Amino acid sequence: MFAALCFLLLAGQTCAQCLSLPNAFSTQLEQADKILEGKVIGQQSFLDENGNIFTQNAIEVYRVFKGDLEFSTNVITEGGVFGDLMQVVTPSAQLQIGDYGVLVLGSDEQRNVSDLASSFIQINEQNNSVFGLKEITEREHLYDAIARTTGSNQIHLLRMPMGEVSSSRSTPQINSVYPLEVTAGTKTLITISGQGFGENQENSRVAFHNADDGGQSFVELNSGPHYVSWSDTEIQIYVPSSTLYNTAVAGTGSIRVIKGNGSVTESESHLTVDYAKSEVVYSEILNETMLVGVQQGGYEFKINQNLLTLLGGPELAAKSIEKWACNTGANFNLSEGLTAATEFAQDDISVIGLSNPGQFPNYLLGRTVTTFSSCGTPNGLQWNLIEVDILLNRDINWWLTEDAPTESTFDIETALLHELGHAHLLQHNNDPSSPMYFELTAGTARRDLHAEADIEGGQFVSYSSAEANHTCSAEYHQLYDFSSCNLSVINDVDEAETNSFLAFPNPFVNELSLSASWLAGAEYSIIDATGRLVLSDVLNATSNSIQVSSLSKGVYLLRIESEGKVVAQHIVKN
Repeated sequence: MFAALCFLLLAGQTCAQCLSLPNAFSTQLEQADKILEGKVIGQQSFLDENGNIFTQNAIEVYRVFKGDLEFSTNVITEGGVFGDLMQVVTPSAQLQIGDYGVLVLGSDEQRNVSDLASSFIQINEQNNSVFGLKEITEREHLYDAIARTTGSNQIHLLRMPMGEVSSSRSTPQINSVYPLEVTAGTKTLITISGQGFGENQENSRVAFHNADDGGQSFVELNSGPHYVSWSDTEIQIYVPSSTLYNTAVAGTGSIRVIKGNGSVTESESHLTVDYAKSEVVYSEILNETMLVGVQQGGYEFKINQNLLTLLGGPELAAKSIEKWACNTGANFNLSEGLTAATEFAQDDISVIGLSNPGQFPNYLLGRTVTTFSSCGTPNGLQWNLIEVDILLNRDINWWLTEDAPTESTFDIETALLHELGHAHLLQHNNDPSSPMYFELTAGTARRDLHAEADIEGGQFVSYSSAEANHTCSAEYHQLYDFSSCNLSVINDVDEAETNSFLAFPNPFVNELSLSASWLAGAEYSIIDATGRLVLSDVLNATSNSIQVSSLSKGVYLLRIESEGKVVAQHIVKN
């Protein structure tokens, strides 16, 4: 039994979150300086000399699996809030006050940071459940796996944990969840109906399938502003996609209600989460994140010399950026200038690049750091994205061409698309065909943006940002200039002869007018960014206008066919 449990952790945990290498968690355990179990009782963020934010977490230590520790210690996590600045590091361990579980600690010698948390495994003290690991759901099984990996089964008990609550183990029951198709991080409200939930929430919680591991485990949502109401027969809750101080990112799958006495019920129906947009729990309030206009109405990335040399030119990086921008409208561009930067730093330069040798842990493919500036609005605190830094691990065997990657290589275009998705403020999803799926294994590639998971999520972020009521003195985010888009980037349609007719106004709202001498009797079709036909008809001889008020905001292809001649033009609905 012991060996089987350890095998589940070491072999079954194929990838950790955010495009890490296989067996990332076991590698973290092997390389750890210290492993402990404890509770977060305090936090304070600080700024280093490069403008990077770290958070010092005060920990009450209950058990020690590796290293020498006292009853209390300080653990460092990457990211946090310092003054009016916020940094989110993806991937990284994130904690909030009251969290209880196992912390894996190491050192970053290049940045001179010790006791840096590489992983946090949440434990429910009431029923000893483990959250966030595939196949490992109970505390004792986690202990066994840690012992096997570290080569020691000694556990130093410094203080007694709370343990299981001795109240009645009455089991709740979920009858229904509504609605069943949602988005996360957008204040989408779901209602869980049933019985036996308890008149008050107290220590009870809701758990979702975890988007940070493809739904292979559950993640508990701690008490906080996501919970709108709680009664014995009904729970109302916002679907979470928090990235700081509450890291539950809901993914597609069933839902659990976990009572304070440890009893658990799971829904028979499954929630479909189309996409997850980042949000922030700060000062016990849900905060918005927003794109603004930092450079020329958007964001200009500079490729670093390391990546330029590896790729042999900027074309693949530019293509990855354009693929997102042309499909979602997010105003991302690749600057003509180069940067020598190989470190994350708040320097008003958004980098897309390659690290130095040995700079990243050997289990990590890449990392994205997003930096925000805050301000108060009538709708609450808002965080505006002011810088994005993306670095890929130089020590990885990257596949660099458009052909399918070999079994021993990792597809660099997939990695670029994934990290650029985080720059879109999108989190992981449970769609294995999406670039935003949590894992990337050797020999696989996901180079096409998925309709709901990627394109609709990116469009929501870019259009809501462009239409924001408040920018906190920042420039408004301007939608990407679609006139520069090659239509094949959007939906594989040849762009030849697109100038042989004119559709105006473009962007449009309710009506499109067409100008050309040959249009009478021609058939037209409007195709969305995913390749789906949304409108089609025949143009009559008296009017060349098309009613398009029913279309959602976004980028479309207008295709016209007459007497064997086919032309196309991209159009934009505002």
